[in-house]
Amino acid sequence: MVLDKRNKLLIGGFVLALFVCYQLAIRKTLALRSQYLNESEQREQAKDIPVKLADLRKKQLQLDLQFKALNLGSTNVQNELLRFLNEQGTLHSVKIMDFNAPHMVRDENTVIRTYRFVLEGGFTNILKVTHGLETQANFGGITHMAFEKQLDPRQRKSYLQATLHVQQME
Repeated sequence: MVLDKRNKLLIGGFVLALFVCYQLAIRKTLALRSQYLNESEQREQAKDIPVKLADLRKKQLQLDLQFKALNLGSTNVQNELLRFLNEQGTLHSVKIMDFNAPHMVRDENTVIRTYRFVLEGGFTNILKVTHGLETQANFGGITHMAFEKQLDPRQRKSYLQATLHVQQME
């Protein structure tokens, strides 16, 4: 019986010693090991970042060159048309007075977008901008162009405005 009690005390003490060892040393060691493994994995992933970044920059430069060759700065045609008109306007001293949202007509298989805008400037300068619009850019064709002479009563000067409709079929 005494031996039985000693064995139980010895086994209980051994289990208690294992529990205390686990709480004081092993648990912290396991937590630090898992943290070390996570950080090692993050370091390995971080090593690849400069290579991936360089590849993405090369890819971006290639795509920029291709888009520039195709005259496709972005997928939004309205923004590109406005950008083109601003560039041509500053080049030929023509102002964009009005630029409206496109009018869309949907048929069975086609979508027709009509962009309406008003340019102000000299006759030849407006013609240069419209010529550039038809020949240099891929925005569609000019379906309507109306010139109107306006008089500014404050300054007693006249100026020319042209209303243009550019139609694009998709």
